[in-house]
Amino acid sequence: MFKQRVITALILAPLALMAVFYLPLAGFAVFISAAFLLGAWEWSGFCGLPDKASRGGYVGLTAIVLALLYWQLPQQASWPLENNILLSSLLMAGVGWWLLAIVLVLTYPRSQRLWVNSDWGKALMGWLTLIPAWAAVLFIRSTDYAASSFTGAWLIFALLALVWAADIGGYIVGKPFGKHKLLPKVSPGKTVEGMLGGLALVALVVTVVAMLQDWPAQTPVWYIAALLLTVLSVFGDLTESMFKRAAGKKDSGAFLPGHGGILDRIDSLTATAPLFAIIVALYSGFY
Repeated sequence: MFKQRVITALILAPLALMAVFYLPLAGFAVFISAAFLLGAWEWSGFCGLPDKASRGGYVGLTAIVLALLYWQLPQQASWPLENNILLSSLLMAGVGWWLLAIVLVLTYPRSQRLWVNSDWGKALMGWLTLIPAWAAVLFIRSTDYAASSFTGAWLIFALLALVWAADIGGYIVGKPFGKHKLLPKVSPGKTVEGMLGGLALVALVVTVVAMLQDWPAQTPVWYIAALLLTVLSVFGDLTESMFKRAAGKKDSGAFLPGHGGILDRIDSLTATAPLFAIIVALYSGFY
């Protein structure tokens, strides 16, 4: 399993980065939309939908929403974000949902009585997970695109590096040294030591970047943002685990050998992207 997981990661990571850096905006929108629609298919499995036709309907409705939003959103982030009520609302809805998700995770299993028997409630939670994150990723990729097609790509790479560092740090520390369960009723494999390992590796990455940049004045803000985003990435994973546990599933799907489903790989990205997009907007003068 571990060997298969490594092989899949070694194939997928370069492909994902090539898409981020070298696809034009329209091509990148198609690429990221395909990934999120696969995520919608997997989420439909949490919703108690009775058959493939119903699940396909959920994916189809999600695709229509994404298409309508893409038609309404500007192609490039070269304008004040506050002037775009639609995108601002999507990002704030995403951040608001993840604050609520943290509460639901921390109070699980008591909290499940609020949503576990509501198929439409779980469907709505799926849209709040996927759609704001989709919009955030497109916004980040298009940042300052007219001046340089790589600015947004490097920003997405920074977000991915943070998520990967949190995941890798959690694994290399939590696997051999994890003794104290973080939230065993949600995810028995998560440990306090693993989360601290992820935070430590993220802090190390930020420190290295700050050193290479000759310790700019924004360094304290980088540390605070990295801390918040790392915690969110952990809760992205835990939130998906909560829905999988309620649905009686081990993995969200089987698209990725050794990794489970698409949601198992993008859960942390869906949690962090809306807040990261707002941070980018604030520090790029687009808010």
